Amino acid sequence: MQFNLEKLDKNFVALEIAMDTEEIEGALAESYKRVVKKVNIPGFRKGHVPRAILEKQFGKEVLYEEAVDILVPKGYLGALDEYKLEPIDQPKLEVKEAFEAGKPFVFKATVEVTPEVKLGQYKGLEVEKAKAEVKEEQVTERLTSLQERHAELVLSDKQNLEKGDFAVVDFEGYIDGQPFSGGAAQAYSLEIGSGSFIAGFEEQLIGMEVGTEKDIKVTFPEDYPREDLGGKEASFKVSLKEIKVKEIPAADDDFAQSIGNFDTIDALKNDLREKMIEFAKQEADANFAQGAVNKAVENAEVEAPETLVKREMDELLHRFEYNLAYQGLNLQQYLEYSKKTNEEVLEDFRPEAVKRVRTDLVLSNIAQAENLEVTDEELNEKLAELAERYQQKNVAKLKETLEDNGRLGSIKQAILLEKAVDFIKENTKPIEVEK
Repeated sequence: MQFNLEKLDKNFVALEIAMDTEEIEGALAESYKRVVKKVNIPGFRKGHVPRAILEKQFGKEVLYEEAVDILVPKGYLGALDEYKLEPIDQPKLEVKEAFEAGKPFVFKATVEVTPEVKLGQYKGLEVEKAKAEVKEEQVTERLTSLQERHAELVLSDKQNLEKGDFAVVDFEGYIDGQPFSGGAAQAYSLEIGSGSFIAGFEEQLIGMEVGTEKDIKVTFPEDYPREDLGGKEASFKVSLKEIKVKEIPAADDDFAQSIGNFDTIDALKNDLREKMIEFAKQEADANFAQGAVNKAVENAEVEAPETLVKREMDELLHRFEYNLAYQGLNLQQYLEYSKKTNEEVLEDFRPEAVKRVRTDLVLSNIAQAENLEVTDEELNEKLAELAERYQQKNVAKLKETLEDNGRLGSIKQAILLEKAVDFIKENTKPIEVEK
C-alpha cells in the first residue's frame, strides 16, 4: 500500500490510497471465496465452482465489487494507522479509476479528524482545595431538617386559618360561570403560604373559620402551563373543612431511637456529623480535581470541531429529555412553557458542549503523552460495575454485547480519560482554603 496525505481546511484531510497488485490479487481471492457460496452452476456443488469457471460464466467483473469492499476498509484503516489519525466522522470516498485486475487500485478518502492539541502545563499546577470541615450549626441544621421530614400533620383545635397551617378544603372553580377541567377537588390539603396555588389563592384563605365557605377570585398567569387557562379570571367556591398543623418531633433520645439504630440523640448527631464530613471530603476532592483539569485545559491550545460539538449538544439534549421525563414532562411541553424552539434549546447547550469537547481532547492527549493505558483488569472492573448496575449476571456476555454494538471502545476511552484526570490530580499541589 502507498499513501499520500493532504491537509485541507480546518481538521479535514484527504488521503490518497494506492493498493498494489499483490493486495488486489489477495482481495480477488477472498472475493471468490465469498461469491462462490452464492452462485449455482449446473454440474457443480454450491460453493465448489472453480474460479476459472465462475469468471468464464459471469465475467471477471463478478468478483470486483466484493474485492473493492475488501480493499477500501483495509486501505483506509492502513492510512489512518500510518499517519496516526483519529477520524471523528465517516469518510467521503472517491474511486480514482475503475477497478481492474492487474492494475493498482487507487481511491481517495476525505475525512474530518481530531484537531492538533498543543498541551500547556498540566503537571505541577497549584489549585485551591477547600478544607473538609463541618461546623456544629450545620449539624444542627441537618438535624432540624431530619425532624421536619419526620413531622406529622395533626388536627388543630384552632378555628381561624393562619399562614403556615394546612387547610383541608373542598373547592370548585369557574371561568365565565362555567366549571373547568381540573378546577375542583375534595378534602384537598393545602399549606398556606407555600405558593403552590395560583398567586392570591392562599392569601385569601387566611382568617377563614372551620366550617365556613368563601368565594375568591384569582387570575391565571399568562404563561400558565395550560394555555386554555392562561390569563383568564377564575372564581373559586372554597369550603374549609379542617385545620391541621405540622407537629415536629423533639430532638431527644426517643426521636433518635425512632429513626434508626441510635440509643441517644448524641449518637444520632455523631452519625450525621461523620457523614457530613465524609461528604465534604468527597466534594472538596471532586472540586479540586475539576479545578486542576480546568487549568490544564485553559493552558492548552485546542479548537472544538463543530462535528464533535453538535454530537455533544445532541447528547446533552437527550439527557435533558430524560430528566424532563423523570419529572413527568416531555420536550414539547417544555418548549411550549419556555416559548423556545427545539433549535434554541439545543443552542443553549453549546457552551457546555464546547467545554466538554475541549476537555476530552486535552485529557486524551495527556493520556497519550504520559503513556497511560487501560489494563484488562481495569476494563473488567468497569464491566462488573456496569453489570451490577444493570442487573446483568454474566459479565462476559455483557462484554460480548458491547463489543458487537461498538460500545466497548467508548467504555475503554472513558476509563482512559478518568486515568488522565487522576494523573493531573496526583500531580497538582493543593492549596488549602477555608470553605
